[in-house]
Amino acid sequence: MGFGMATNLVKRSLVVTGFDVYPPTLTRFVAEGGSSAPTPRETVQGAKHVVFMVATAAQILSALFDEETGAIHTLVPDATLILCSTGPPEYTPNVRKLLDEKYARKDVKVVDAPVSGGTIRAADGTLTILASGPEDALAAARPILDVMAGSNLYIIPGGLGAGTKVKMVHQVLAGIHLLMASEAMGFAAALGLDTKKVFELVKASEGTSWMFENRTPHMLVDDKRIYSALNIIVKDIAIVTAGGRSAEFPLFLASTTEQVLASGVSAGYGLEDDAKLVKVYLPQNPSLVLTQASSAASSEIDAAKLKLIVQMMSAVHLVSTMEAMSLGAKVGLDAQQLFEIISTAAGTSWMFKDRAPQLLSGNWTSKKTVDDVIAELTESIEAANLLKYPLHLSGTAFQLLQLASLKGLGKQPDVAVSKLWEGPEGRLFRSKA
Repeated sequence: MGFGMATNLVKRSLVVTGFDVYPPTLTRFVAEGGSSAPTPRETVQGAKHVVFMVATAAQILSALFDEETGAIHTLVPDATLILCSTGPPEYTPNVRKLLDEKYARKDVKVVDAPVSGGTIRAADGTLTILASGPEDALAAARPILDVMAGSNLYIIPGGLGAGTKVKMVHQVLAGIHLLMASEAMGFAAALGLDTKKVFELVKASEGTSWMFENRTPHMLVDDKRIYSALNIIVKDIAIVTAGGRSAEFPLFLASTTEQVLASGVSAGYGLEDDAKLVKVYLPQNPSLVLTQASSAASSEIDAAKLKLIVQMMSAVHLVSTMEAMSLGAKVGLDAQQLFEIISTAAGTSWMFKDRAPQLLSGNWTSKKTVDDVIAELTESIEAANLLKYPLHLSGTAFQLLQLASLKGLGKQPDVAVSKLWEGPEGRLFRSKA
């Protein structure tokens, strides 16, 4: 994504110098019209704006503060740092503290600006950017942020760290939906279905999500390209679950996701594209989804089997919507703004767009009750059990829905599962019941 962001700036006639630990990337960047430097220290010389797009918060600290090669040593007066990586909410305030107290650089402005949208949107200048920080820093960064995000720039109130909190909540959904895409497509293959046709049909159903539509095509072709390595989402979900522990807030689906992602890394897939996570579900035949996308399958899809897939995806996306929005409310984010951001970003889904507004308005118009969703999910789980196929996320969602029913919410609209996250302080959202 950093390469796409940098080349987009070059295309917009900005003078850009880049640094990357992988020399071939710098060679490509120079070929695109940019300049390169051998260290962060040399990269930032004379630059009023410095954009950091790396994998972890630790890498930002190294690039900025390394004793020999860090950018801190050559930052011009009143430089603006735009921190675009995903890290813990506390890392940007920590950067501010180091600048102020250790390096006496209160003149340097800092903007917390995590991004979402993938490599294509990075290159197009249409990333979703969640910017927060002091007003003067945001104003100084605005010309660069506008070029990288266009109309997808959101200013998040709350100071440094607020943008990262929004990204954390977004990654709850992105991570769960990524895993759900693998769980669903592996199940489709195990059911003997033409996986390419399943993909097309699910896209048009209430079971779809942005991550499903974006990642599943990588499962259906023999493509060795790495669009986003599994290790990246593993890092992001670890930030999510750590944030949940810090807030003393339970994240059931996110925790399940973290464990399955860890299984993928343990199996040796960490450096592969994250769409390859589907192999974890099919250890005896890791290529089954690909094989059944190119097989001479019948032209008709078994509607009953397709229903099993759609209803389990819908159920998981329902519960993940409630888990993510409840976390957002817990950490003090504006729920309406959070919905507006996620609904146009990689964490969205059909269920999120339909059920989150009901959650926020208190007008629960869903025709399905909690017990209805339990009944549907029971069908999917029992079919998977016959095949000895694991439904990690679906099983966790099922337990949560059953708990909601046990608490007397079974006959209420399915949005009522959100009440599971209510604490002693009362409701997080309005409700009619």
